[in-house]
Amino acid sequence: MNEDELRVLKMIEAGTITAEEGMRLIQALGQTDKLKQSKSRKNVKSIRLHIQDELKTSPVDIKLPIGLFKAGIKIGEKFSPELQQAMSEINYEDIMQSVDEGVLGEIMTVTTNDGHLVIIYLE
Repeated sequence: MNEDELRVLKMIEAGTITAEEGMRLIQALGQTDKLKQSKSRKNVKSIRLHIQDELKTSPVDIKLPIGLFKAGIKIGEKFSPELQQAMSEINYEDIMQSVDEGVLGEIMTVTTNDGHLVIIYLE
């Protein structure tokens, strides 16, 4: 419980405001905190996949806007068994949670069954 919420509770205890008014104030404080958090989050604009084979020759860098990445995954999973298998090695939910939290930089490193090293960055 933060300092402002304690102040509201003391006002209720002292009879300055009713419990109902206090509840509304505490809810309003919570909404203000959520707004502050959403403004302080970084806006993730793109995802970059760095892929290397076992021999570390010819690395591939793919950079996609987040919206295109999300749409591509959803469409690809429905039509491509290969993509379904590849995504089983990478936790899509963890990636999306990092996007939602505004995490920037390297978020995941995966070595696939066929020996490819995949490093995922959010930018």
